[in-house]
Amino acid sequence: MEIWVRIGEEKRKFQGSFRKVMEEILKEGKGKEVSLLSFHADQRQRRRLKRELRAAGKDLLKAAERITEWFKAIERRRLKRKINLLRKRAKYTSKGETLYCPKLLEEAKALEEKLRELN
Repeated sequence: MEIWVRIGEEKRKFQGSFRKVMEEILKEGKGKEVSLLSFHADQRQRRRLKRELRAAGKDLLKAAERITEWFKAIERRRLKRKINLLRKRAKYTSKGETLYCPKLLEEAKALEEKLRELN
């Protein structure tokens, strides 16, 4: 994605992935007036950005915030699924006893820490 934005009196070009571009706009534009000049992206990204701009009343900062929250929600769901999968895999039964694999449980704890950082 490539997007041209006016932040205050300065024109800026942001280029990269959709998520990275929206996070940078949000970071750079805090407390300043931000307006969209032009953008080039694939069809899905164009549709998503236009939809969010309409919902935010053409406010690019609000749209960027909503898009970054959307990406964070996806990441949180992905981490939760992975944690649950690791916990299931860590549990096994041997001779009638339930045992747990410590390596997988440690991996799940590391992912839980990452999940807490996202929130």
